[in-house]
Amino acid sequence: MVRIRRRRATRTAIRRSRAKRPRRSGIKPGGRRSSRGQPRRPDSKRRAGQKVANRAERFTPAPDPHVYVPQPNSRQASGERLSILYLVHVFYPESFTGTEKFVLNMARSMQGKGHRVKVVTCGQTVAEDSLNAIGDVVWSEYEGVPVLAYRHRRLDPAASFQIADASLPAFAEHILEREQPSIVHIGHPSRALDFAQAAKRRGIPYVITLTDFWMVCPKSLLLRDNLELCSGPEGGAACLAHCGLANVSERLANYLPILESASRLLSPSAFLASMVRNVYPSLRVDVLNHGLRPESLVPNTKVYDKRSPLTLVYGGSITRHKGVHVLVQAMSWVPSSRLRLRIYGSGDPEYTNAVREMASADPRIAFYGPYSEADIPRIYRESDVAVVPSIWYENYPFALNEALASRVPALVSNIGGMAEAVRDGINGLTFQAGSARDLARRIERLLKAPALLNSLKRNLRNTPTRTVEDEAFAYENVYFAHAL
Repeated sequence: MVRIRRRRATRTAIRRSRAKRPRRSGIKPGGRRSSRGQPRRPDSKRRAGQKVANRAERFTPAPDPHVYVPQPNSRQASGERLSILYLVHVFYPESFTGTEKFVLNMARSMQGKGHRVKVVTCGQTVAEDSLNAIGDVVWSEYEGVPVLAYRHRRLDPAASFQIADASLPAFAEHILEREQPSIVHIGHPSRALDFAQAAKRRGIPYVITLTDFWMVCPKSLLLRDNLELCSGPEGGAACLAHCGLANVSERLANYLPILESASRLLSPSAFLASMVRNVYPSLRVDVLNHGLRPESLVPNTKVYDKRSPLTLVYGGSITRHKGVHVLVQAMSWVPSSRLRLRIYGSGDPEYTNAVREMASADPRIAFYGPYSEADIPRIYRESDVAVVPSIWYENYPFALNEALASRVPALVSNIGGMAEAVRDGINGLTFQAGSARDLARRIERLLKAPALLNSLKRNLRNTPTRTVEDEAFAYENVYFAHAL
Protein backbone atom coordinates (compact mmCIF):
# COMPACT_ATOMS: atom_id res chain seq x y z
CA MET A 1 0.00 0.00 0.00
CA VAL A 2 2.87 2.39 0.81
CA ARG A 3 4.46 1.70 -2.57
CA ILE A 4 1.16 2.35 -4.38
CA ARG A 5 0.64 5.58 -2.48
CA ARG A 6 4.16 6.79 -3.37
CA ARG A 7 3.63 5.99 -7.04
CA ARG A 8 0.37 7.90 -7.06
CA ALA A 9 2.00 10.84 -5.33
CA THR A 10 4.88 10.81 -7.83
CA ARG A 11 2.57 10.70 -10.86
CA THR A 12 0.39 13.44 -9.37
CA ALA A 13 3.36 15.72 -8.64
CA ILE A 14 4.83 15.28 -12.12
CA ARG A 15 1.50 15.69 -13.91
CA ARG A 16 0.83 18.97 -12.13
CA SER A 17 4.37 20.14 -12.78
CA ARG A 18 3.75 19.78 -16.51
CA ALA A 19 0.77 22.08 -16.45
CA LYS A 20 1.24 25.26 -18.47
CA ARG A 21 0.99 27.84 -15.70
CA PRO A 22 0.44 26.18 -12.35
CA ARG A 23 0.47 28.34 -9.29
CA ARG A 24 3.07 26.02 -7.78
CA SER A 25 5.74 23.68 -9.00
CA GLY A 26 3.61 20.55 -9.05
CA ILE A 27 3.68 20.09 -5.29
CA LYS A 28 0.17 20.10 -3.95
CA PRO A 29 -0.38 22.63 -1.16
CA GLY A 30 -1.83 21.34 2.08
CA GLY A 31 -5.54 21.24 2.42
CA ARG A 32 -8.42 19.31 3.81
CA ARG A 33 -7.99 16.23 1.70
CA SER A 34 -5.84 13.19 2.32
CA SER A 35 -3.10 11.89 0.05
CA ARG A 36 -5.71 9.55 -1.49
CA GLY A 37 -7.89 12.51 -2.44
CA GLN A 38 -10.59 11.64 0.09
CA PRO A 39 -11.80 14.04 2.79
CA ARG A 40 -9.92 13.74 6.06
CA ARG A 41 -11.92 11.92 8.66
CA PRO A 42 -12.97 14.53 11.21
CA ASP A 43 -12.13 12.28 14.14
CA SER A 44 -8.52 11.60 13.14
CA LYS A 45 -7.20 14.39 15.33
CA ARG A 46 -9.30 13.28 18.29
CA ARG A 47 -7.94 9.75 18.00
CA ALA A 48 -4.41 11.18 18.12
CA GLY A 49 -5.21 12.55 21.55
CA GLN A 50 -4.40 16.18 20.88
CA LYS A 51 -5.08 19.06 18.55
CA VAL A 52 -3.12 19.05 15.28
CA ALA A 53 -2.92 21.98 12.86
CA ASN A 54 -4.41 21.45 9.39
CA ARG A 55 -1.60 23.30 7.67
CA ALA A 56 2.08 22.57 8.12
CA GLU A 57 4.22 24.96 10.10
CA ARG A 58 7.89 25.14 9.20
CA PHE A 59 10.17 24.20 12.03
CA THR A 60 12.22 27.12 13.34
CA PRO A 61 15.51 25.96 14.86
CA ALA A 62 16.49 27.03 18.34
CA PRO A 63 19.37 29.53 18.53
CA ASP A 64 22.87 28.88 19.86
CA PRO A 65 23.47 25.21 19.08
CA HIS A 66 26.22 23.39 20.93
CA VAL A 67 29.21 23.25 18.58
CA TYR A 68 31.69 20.52 19.41
CA VAL A 69 35.15 21.90 20.12
CA PRO A 70 37.95 19.34 20.65
CA GLN A 71 39.48 19.51 24.11
CA PRO A 72 43.08 18.67 25.05
CA ASN A 73 43.29 14.95 25.73
CA SER A 74 46.39 13.18 26.98
CA ARG A 75 45.25 9.84 25.55
CA GLN A 76 44.91 11.34 22.09
CA ALA A 77 48.32 12.98 22.37
CA SER A 78 49.97 9.76 23.62
CA GLY A 79 49.51 7.82 20.39
CA GLU A 80 47.32 5.18 22.07
CA ARG A 81 45.50 2.91 19.62
CA LEU A 82 41.78 2.19 19.85
CA SER A 83 39.49 -0.48 18.46
CA ILE A 84 36.55 1.32 16.82
CA LEU A 85 33.41 -0.44 15.61
CA TYR A 86 31.28 1.56 13.15
CA LEU A 87 27.61 0.73 12.64
CA VAL A 88 25.66 2.01 9.64
CA HIS A 89 22.34 0.99 8.08
CA VAL A 90 23.76 0.50 4.56
CA PHE A 91 27.24 0.79 3.07
CA TYR A 92 29.42 0.46 0.00
CA PRO A 93 29.17 -1.08 -2.53
CA GLU A 94 25.38 -1.47 -2.18
CA SER A 95 24.75 2.14 -1.22
CA PHE A 96 26.88 5.29 -1.40
CA THR A 97 24.99 8.39 -0.25
CA GLY A 98 26.10 10.99 2.29
CA THR A 99 25.93 8.91 5.47
CA GLU A 100 27.92 6.09 3.90
CA LYS A 101 30.53 8.58 2.66
CA PHE A 102 30.83 10.03 6.18
CA VAL A 103 31.37 6.58 7.75
CA LEU A 104 33.88 5.62 5.06
CA ASN A 105 35.78 8.89 5.57
CA MET A 106 36.00 8.33 9.33
CA ALA A 107 36.95 4.65 9.06
CA ARG A 108 39.72 5.39 6.55
CA SER A 109 40.99 8.32 8.61
CA MET A 110 41.12 6.27 11.80
CA GLN A 111 42.95 3.49 9.96
CA GLY A 112 45.47 6.07 8.85
CA LYS A 113 45.96 7.09 12.48
CA GLY A 114 46.75 3.50 13.42
CA HIS A 115 43.45 2.54 15.04
CA ARG A 116 41.79 -0.82 14.37
CA VAL A 117 38.43 -0.30 12.66
CA LYS A 118 35.57 -2.38 11.35
CA VAL A 119 32.28 -1.35 9.72
CA VAL A 120 29.20 -3.44 10.49
CA THR A 121 26.30 -2.94 8.10
CA CYS A 122 23.17 -4.61 6.81
CA GLY A 123 23.72 -6.00 3.31
CA GLN A 124 21.00 -7.53 1.16
CA THR A 125 23.43 -9.44 -1.08
CA VAL A 126 24.88 -11.70 1.62
CA ALA A 127 24.62 -15.26 0.29
CA GLU A 128 22.05 -17.58 1.85
CA ASP A 129 24.63 -20.37 2.11
CA SER A 130 27.13 -18.19 3.98
CA LEU A 131 29.19 -20.25 6.42
CA ASN A 132 28.67 -17.59 9.09
CA ALA A 133 25.27 -17.74 10.77
CA ILE A 134 23.62 -17.18 14.13
CA GLY A 135 20.00 -18.21 14.00
CA ASP A 136 18.45 -16.31 11.10
CA VAL A 137 21.31 -13.81 10.75
CA VAL A 138 23.94 -14.57 8.09
CA TRP A 139 27.01 -12.47 7.34
CA SER A 140 30.11 -12.15 5.20
CA GLU A 141 33.22 -9.96 5.35
CA TYR A 142 35.11 -7.74 2.89
CA GLU A 143 38.62 -6.36 2.94
CA GLY A 144 40.12 -2.88 2.41
CA VAL A 145 38.29 -1.03 5.11
CA PRO A 146 37.14 -4.17 6.96
CA VAL A 147 33.39 -4.47 6.46
CA LEU A 148 31.13 -7.07 8.00
CA ALA A 149 27.86 -7.18 6.05
CA TYR A 150 24.96 -9.14 7.53
CA ARG A 151 21.28 -9.67 6.93
CA HIS A 152 18.35 -11.34 8.61
CA ARG A 153 16.80 -14.13 6.59
CA ARG A 154 13.25 -12.93 7.26
CA LEU A 155 13.25 -9.44 8.77
CA ASP A 156 14.59 -5.94 8.19
CA PRO A 157 15.84 -4.50 11.50
CA ALA A 158 14.84 -1.03 10.29
CA ALA A 159 11.25 -2.02 9.51
CA SER A 160 10.11 -1.80 13.12
CA PHE A 161 11.28 -0.13 16.29
CA GLN A 162 10.58 -3.33 18.20
CA ILE A 163 11.26 -6.79 16.72
CA ALA A 164 10.67 -9.80 18.94
CA ASP A 165 13.45 -11.88 17.42
CA ALA A 166 16.28 -13.43 19.37
CA SER A 167 18.72 -13.66 16.45
CA LEU A 168 19.50 -9.94 16.22
CA PRO A 169 20.46 -9.39 19.88
CA ALA A 170 22.44 -12.66 19.84
CA PHE A 171 24.30 -11.53 16.71
CA ALA A 172 25.06 -8.14 18.27
CA GLU A 173 26.40 -9.83 21.42
CA HIS A 174 28.52 -12.19 19.30
CA ILE A 175 30.12 -9.36 17.31
CA LEU A 176 30.84 -7.24 20.39
CA GLU A 177 32.38 -10.23 22.15
CA ARG A 178 34.52 -11.06 19.12
CA GLU A 179 35.65 -7.53 18.26
CA GLN A 180 36.11 -6.17 21.81
CA PRO A 181 35.77 -2.52 20.69
CA SER A 182 37.06 0.34 22.79
CA ILE A 183 34.10 2.37 21.51
CA VAL A 184 31.17 1.96 19.14
CA HIS A 185 30.26 4.71 16.68
CA ILE A 186 26.72 4.52 15.30
CA GLY A 187 26.68 6.32 11.95
CA HIS A 188 22.97 5.67 11.49
CA PRO A 189 20.79 4.07 14.16
CA SER A 190 18.05 2.48 12.02
CA ARG A 191 19.66 -0.98 12.01
CA ALA A 192 21.87 -0.53 15.05
CA LEU A 193 19.46 -0.50 17.97
CA ASP A 194 20.26 -4.07 19.04
CA PHE A 195 23.96 -3.18 19.00
CA ALA A 196 23.34 -0.07 21.11
CA GLN A 197 21.42 -2.10 23.68
CA ALA A 198 24.07 -4.84 23.70
CA ALA A 199 26.84 -2.27 24.11
CA LYS A 200 24.98 -0.74 27.04
CA ARG A 201 24.62 -4.15 28.70
CA ARG A 202 28.34 -4.78 28.28
CA GLY A 203 29.42 -1.34 29.45
CA ILE A 204 30.91 -0.42 26.07
CA PRO A 205 30.55 3.31 25.34
CA TYR A 206 28.86 4.35 22.13
CA VAL A 207 28.40 7.64 20.32
CA ILE A 208 25.71 8.41 17.76
CA THR A 209 25.94 10.73 14.77
CA LEU A 210 22.48 11.78 13.64
CA THR A 211 22.61 12.26 9.87
CA ASP A 212 18.89 12.44 9.12
CA PHE A 213 15.52 12.67 10.89
CA TRP A 214 14.95 8.93 11.42
CA MET A 215 14.93 9.20 15.21
CA VAL A 216 12.09 11.74 15.11
CA CYS A 217 10.25 10.75 11.91
CA PRO A 218 9.30 7.20 10.85
CA LYS A 219 9.64 8.30 7.22
CA SER A 220 13.01 10.01 7.89
CA LEU A 221 12.10 12.99 5.69
CA LEU A 222 9.68 15.10 7.77
CA LEU A 223 7.43 15.27 4.72
CA ARG A 224 3.73 14.58 5.02
CA ASP A 225 1.92 12.33 2.58
CA ASN A 226 0.74 15.41 0.65
CA LEU A 227 4.39 16.56 0.38
CA GLU A 228 4.00 19.39 2.87
CA LEU A 229 6.84 20.01 5.29
CA CYS A 230 6.29 18.63 8.78
CA SER A 231 7.42 20.47 11.89
CA GLY A 232 7.71 17.33 13.99
CA PRO A 233 5.74 14.35 15.30
CA GLU A 234 3.89 16.26 18.03
CA GLY A 235 4.11 13.21 20.24
CA GLY A 236 2.86 11.04 17.37
CA ALA A 237 -0.35 12.99 16.80
CA ALA A 238 0.90 14.63 13.58
CA CYS A 239 2.12 11.28 12.24
CA LEU A 240 -1.34 9.74 12.67
CA ALA A 241 -3.27 12.73 11.36
CA HIS A 242 -1.16 13.49 8.29
CA CYS A 243 0.54 10.20 7.38
CA GLY A 244 -1.71 7.56 8.92
CA LEU A 245 1.15 6.24 11.07
CA ALA A 246 0.14 4.84 14.44
CA ASN A 247 2.16 3.98 17.56
CA VAL A 248 4.74 6.71 16.94
CA SER A 249 4.53 7.83 20.56
CA GLU A 250 5.65 4.32 21.57
CA ARG A 251 8.45 4.48 19.01
CA LEU A 252 9.72 7.79 20.42
CA ALA A 253 9.53 6.46 23.98
CA ASN A 254 11.60 3.40 22.98
CA TYR A 255 14.27 5.53 21.30
CA LEU A 256 14.76 7.97 24.16
CA PRO A 257 16.71 5.60 26.48
CA ILE A 258 19.01 4.62 23.60
CA LEU A 259 19.74 8.28 22.89
CA GLU A 260 20.15 9.13 26.58
CA SER A 261 22.62 6.26 27.08
CA ALA A 262 24.92 7.46 24.30
CA SER A 263 28.18 8.92 25.57
CA ARG A 264 27.70 11.73 23.06
CA LEU A 265 25.17 12.71 20.40
CA LEU A 266 26.44 14.63 17.38
CA SER A 267 24.98 16.06 14.21
CA PRO A 268 26.61 17.62 11.14
CA SER A 269 23.82 20.20 10.99
CA ALA A 270 22.65 22.77 13.53
CA PHE A 271 19.16 22.53 12.05
CA LEU A 272 19.01 18.76 12.55
CA ALA A 273 20.39 19.05 16.08
CA SER A 274 17.75 21.62 16.94
CA MET A 275 14.96 19.45 15.51
CA VAL A 276 16.07 16.47 17.60
CA ARG A 277 16.24 18.60 20.75
CA ASN A 278 12.76 19.91 20.00
CA VAL A 279 11.38 16.35 20.08
CA TYR A 280 13.63 15.14 22.93
CA PRO A 281 14.15 18.24 25.13
CA SER A 282 16.31 16.38 27.65
CA LEU A 283 19.04 15.64 25.11
CA ARG A 284 22.17 17.57 24.25
CA VAL A 285 23.24 17.29 20.62
CA ASP A 286 26.59 18.76 19.62
CA VAL A 287 27.18 20.05 16.10
CA LEU A 288 30.22 18.66 14.29
CA ASN A 289 30.21 19.49 10.57
CA HIS A 290 31.33 16.94 8.01
CA GLY A 291 34.63 17.53 6.27
CA LEU A 292 35.55 17.33 2.60
CA ARG A 293 38.49 15.75 0.82
CA PRO A 294 40.74 18.53 -0.60
CA GLU A 295 41.90 16.29 -3.44
CA SER A 296 38.36 16.21 -4.83
CA LEU A 297 38.03 20.01 -4.78
CA VAL A 298 39.43 22.18 -7.57
CA PRO A 299 38.50 25.88 -7.37
CA ASN A 300 36.32 27.14 -10.20
CA THR A 301 38.06 30.28 -11.52
CA LYS A 302 35.49 31.49 -14.06
CA VAL A 303 34.81 35.22 -14.34
CA TYR A 304 31.51 36.54 -15.68
CA ASP A 305 30.35 39.53 -17.69
CA LYS A 306 26.88 40.71 -18.65
CA ARG A 307 26.47 38.26 -21.56
CA SER A 308 28.02 35.16 -20.01
CA PRO A 309 26.13 31.89 -20.58
CA LEU A 310 25.21 29.91 -17.47
CA THR A 311 25.39 26.19 -16.83
CA LEU A 312 23.35 24.97 -13.88
CA VAL A 313 24.22 21.64 -12.30
CA TYR A 314 22.30 19.24 -10.10
CA GLY A 315 24.19 16.35 -8.50
CA GLY A 316 22.63 13.75 -6.22
CA SER A 317 19.80 11.29 -5.90
CA ILE A 318 16.95 11.62 -8.37
CA THR A 319 14.04 11.10 -6.04
CA ARG A 320 10.81 12.94 -5.37
CA HIS A 321 11.93 14.65 -2.14
CA LYS A 322 15.05 16.00 -3.88
CA GLY A 323 12.77 18.21 -6.00
CA VAL A 324 14.41 17.66 -9.39
CA HIS A 325 10.99 18.19 -11.02
CA VAL A 326 10.92 21.68 -9.48
CA LEU A 327 14.17 22.52 -11.25
CA VAL A 328 13.04 21.08 -14.59
CA GLN A 329 9.77 23.03 -14.37
CA ALA A 330 11.68 26.23 -13.57
CA MET A 331 13.78 25.73 -16.70
CA SER A 332 10.61 25.73 -18.82
CA TRP A 333 9.82 29.23 -17.53
CA VAL A 334 13.24 30.63 -18.45
CA PRO A 335 13.54 30.12 -22.23
CA SER A 336 16.99 31.67 -22.59
CA SER A 337 19.43 30.20 -25.09
CA ARG A 338 22.24 31.19 -22.70
CA LEU A 339 21.07 28.66 -20.13
CA ARG A 340 21.97 24.96 -19.72
CA LEU A 341 21.18 22.37 -17.07
CA ARG A 342 23.21 19.23 -16.37
CA ILE A 343 21.73 16.56 -14.09
CA TYR A 344 24.00 13.97 -12.48
CA GLY A 345 22.84 11.05 -10.38
CA SER A 346 20.41 8.18 -10.27
CA GLY A 347 17.47 7.12 -8.15
CA ASP A 348 13.89 5.93 -8.21
CA PRO A 349 13.29 4.61 -11.77
CA GLU A 350 9.64 5.70 -11.98
CA TYR A 351 10.39 9.22 -10.80
CA THR A 352 13.52 9.46 -12.97
CA ASN A 353 11.54 8.47 -16.07
CA ALA A 354 8.84 11.01 -15.24
CA VAL A 355 11.41 13.79 -14.85
CA ARG A 356 13.11 12.77 -18.10
CA GLU A 357 9.73 12.97 -19.84
CA MET A 358 9.20 16.47 -18.43
CA ALA A 359 12.58 17.54 -19.81
CA SER A 360 12.35 15.69 -23.13
CA ALA A 361 11.26 18.73 -25.13
CA ASP A 362 14.06 20.94 -23.80
CA PRO A 363 17.42 20.33 -25.51
CA ARG A 364 19.14 22.52 -22.92
CA ILE A 365 18.67 19.82 -20.26
CA ALA A 366 21.01 16.81 -20.23
CA PHE A 367 21.11 13.76 -17.95
CA TYR A 368 24.53 12.26 -17.25
CA GLY A 369 23.69 9.39 -14.88
CA PRO A 370 25.69 8.33 -11.80
CA TYR A 371 28.99 9.99 -10.96
CA SER A 372 31.88 9.19 -8.66
CA GLU A 373 34.03 11.30 -6.35
CA ALA A 374 36.69 11.37 -9.07
CA ASP A 375 34.24 13.23 -11.33
CA ILE A 376 33.60 16.06 -8.87
CA PRO A 377 36.47 18.39 -9.94
CA ARG A 378 35.44 18.20 -13.60
CA ILE A 379 31.72 18.63 -12.87
CA TYR A 380 32.19 21.83 -10.88
CA ARG A 381 34.91 23.17 -13.16
CA GLU A 382 32.38 23.03 -16.01
CA SER A 383 29.48 24.51 -14.00
CA ASP A 384 28.47 28.01 -12.98
CA VAL A 385 25.74 27.46 -10.39
CA ALA A 386 24.86 24.40 -8.29
CA VAL A 387 21.14 23.95 -7.65
CA VAL A 388 19.70 22.09 -4.65
CA PRO A 389 15.90 22.19 -5.09
CA SER A 390 14.94 19.77 -2.29
CA ILE A 391 11.39 19.92 -0.97
CA TRP A 392 12.47 18.37 2.36
CA TYR A 393 14.65 20.02 4.98
CA GLU A 394 17.92 18.23 4.14
CA ASN A 395 20.62 18.24 6.83
CA TYR A 396 24.19 18.53 5.52
CA PRO A 397 24.12 17.85 1.77
CA PHE A 398 27.58 16.74 0.66
CA ALA A 399 26.95 17.82 -2.94
CA LEU A 400 26.05 21.35 -1.83
CA ASN A 401 29.10 21.74 0.38
CA GLU A 402 31.38 20.28 -2.30
CA ALA A 403 30.07 22.88 -4.74
CA LEU A 404 30.62 25.76 -2.33
CA ALA A 405 34.13 24.51 -1.51
CA SER A 406 34.81 24.39 -5.27
CA ARG A 407 33.82 28.09 -5.41
CA VAL A 408 30.60 27.41 -7.29
CA PRO A 409 27.75 29.56 -5.92
CA ALA A 410 24.58 27.68 -5.03
CA LEU A 411 20.89 28.23 -5.63
CA VAL A 412 18.98 26.37 -2.91
CA SER A 413 15.63 25.92 -1.20
CA ASN A 414 15.28 28.30 1.73
CA ILE A 415 14.80 25.65 4.41
CA GLY A 416 16.73 23.38 6.76
CA GLY A 417 20.33 22.46 6.17
CA MET A 418 20.37 24.24 2.81
CA ALA A 419 19.52 27.62 4.31
CA GLU A 420 22.07 26.88 7.02
CA ALA A 421 24.84 26.53 4.41
CA VAL A 422 23.79 29.26 1.95
CA ARG A 423 23.32 32.87 2.97
CA ASP A 424 21.19 34.64 0.42
CA GLY A 425 23.24 37.13 -1.56
CA ILE A 426 26.50 36.15 0.18
CA ASN A 427 27.58 32.75 -1.15
CA GLY A 428 24.51 31.97 -3.22
CA LEU A 429 20.80 32.61 -3.57
CA THR A 430 17.78 31.00 -1.94
CA PHE A 431 14.26 30.48 -3.23
CA GLN A 432 10.94 29.41 -1.78
CA ALA A 433 11.06 25.64 -1.29
CA GLY A 434 8.88 23.79 -3.80
CA SER A 435 8.22 26.88 -5.93
CA ALA A 436 9.42 26.50 -9.52
CA ARG A 437 8.19 30.04 -10.19
CA ASP A 438 10.40 31.53 -7.48
CA LEU A 439 13.36 29.43 -8.61
CA ALA A 440 12.81 30.66 -12.18
CA ARG A 441 12.92 34.26 -10.92
CA ARG A 442 16.29 33.64 -9.27
CA ILE A 443 17.66 32.07 -12.45
CA GLU A 444 16.41 35.05 -14.48
CA ARG A 445 18.15 37.39 -12.03
CA LEU A 446 21.47 35.64 -12.66
CA LEU A 447 20.95 35.68 -16.42
CA LYS A 448 20.30 39.42 -16.35
CA ALA A 449 23.37 40.08 -14.19
CA PRO A 450 25.85 37.17 -14.41
CA ALA A 451 28.53 39.39 -12.85
CA LEU A 452 26.72 38.89 -9.53
CA LEU A 453 28.41 35.49 -9.51
CA ASN A 454 31.80 37.21 -9.29
CA SER A 455 30.99 38.73 -5.91
CA LEU A 456 29.50 35.46 -4.65
CA LYS A 457 32.68 33.65 -5.70
CA ARG A 458 34.86 36.21 -3.92
CA ASN A 459 32.98 35.49 -0.70
CA LEU A 460 33.44 31.75 -1.25
CA ARG A 461 37.16 32.28 -1.79
CA ASN A 462 37.38 33.85 1.67
CA THR A 463 35.46 31.02 3.36
CA PRO A 464 37.64 28.30 4.92
CA THR A 465 36.91 24.71 3.93
CA ARG A 466 36.52 22.10 6.66
CA THR A 467 38.47 19.00 5.64
CA VAL A 468 38.02 15.33 6.44
CA GLU A 469 41.23 15.62 8.48
CA ASP A 470 39.64 18.34 10.63
CA GLU A 471 36.55 16.22 11.14
CA ALA A 472 38.59 13.09 11.92
CA PHE A 473 40.67 14.91 14.54
CA ALA A 474 37.47 16.06 16.25
CA TYR A 475 35.94 12.57 16.20
CA GLU A 476 39.16 11.02 17.48
CA ASN A 477 38.95 13.53 20.32
CA VAL A 478 35.39 12.31 21.01
CA TYR A 479 36.52 8.70 21.00
CA PHE A 480 39.38 9.25 23.44
CA ALA A 481 37.11 11.23 25.77
CA HIS A 482 34.80 8.23 26.18
CA ALA A 483 36.59 5.02 25.06
CA LEU A 484 37.42 2.15 27.39
